[in-house]
Amino acid sequence: MSIVVGFGPDVRSTAGLRLAGQLARSTGLPLVLCCVVHDAFDTPGLRDAHHVDAEWRAHLQSSAKEAIAAAREVLPAEVTAETVVRTGRSVPQVLRDEGARRHAELLVAGSATVSGVGRISLGSTTDRLVHSSAVPVALAPRGYQDDGDVRRVVLAVEPTRGDVALADQVAAFAGHLGVEVEIVTFLVRQRSANAAFVSSGVVRAWREEVAQAHREIADRLRARDVTVAGTRIAEAESWSDTVRVPEWQQGDLLVIGSSQHGPMASVFLGSTAARILRHSPVPVIVLPRLRGRADQ
Repeated sequence: MSIVVGFGPDVRSTAGLRLAGQLARSTGLPLVLCCVVHDAFDTPGLRDAHHVDAEWRAHLQSSAKEAIAAAREVLPAEVTAETVVRTGRSVPQVLRDEGARRHAELLVAGSATVSGVGRISLGSTTDRLVHSSAVPVALAPRGYQDDGDVRRVVLAVEPTRGDVALADQVAAFAGHLGVEVEIVTFLVRQRSANAAFVSSGVVRAWREEVAQAHREIADRLRARDVTVAGTRIAEAESWSDTVRVPEWQQGDLLVIGSSQHGPMASVFLGSTAARILRHSPVPVIVLPRLRGRADQ
């Protein structure tokens, strides 16, 4: 088992590396630094007779070695890492393959450089990775600076059987980290005219479903010797305000599950998870739906 963090030879952000180092230090899992070289010349039809492709590859390999040396400088002093350079036409596929080769517990990536500092934005590579990985994907906000070990996991759920089934994955992860878990459901209050006609009975029934889901998840976590710090419904009138409701601290991780409408045994973001991800001020881990577990 290991943690695999992916980056390119032209590293423009160290956020993913810093998160990977923090997770490796907190869990004790081996860390693999995987520098992925996007090789457009991997297709025979794109090769040329003047060996320009060979010269370009040599340049990329040299850049990759420099990137790995720089990546090592970012890691905590007590964390050692194995390094590898891989090439391929599809960066997400290369990372998925490396994760499978290393029996990775987590794949780690940074945010797109176009995102605001302190926020997560998916670029083309991370978007494809998040929507195709068979293992959890950890995403760091742009400019992320780790401050010691992970201290708390905040699990965001909806009142569904699929989200209740996430408890076992979260328990294993929290157990690796040795931290407590807080369970939260995010609710954006509607201000439209139609919202005024929503039956209070409907809202009350929904809150009861949430409370029941929270109890079931908490029971499963405690059965695995994981401390539950509390449960809550975080609500406000916008997604940005709602996601800010939890009292976020240094060392927090937000964990969300994949959409139930995505393929099983892989990560797939639904609309709610995507909104939470976009507004999270802390690193986010997206869990895949495991086959045969969504309805348990």
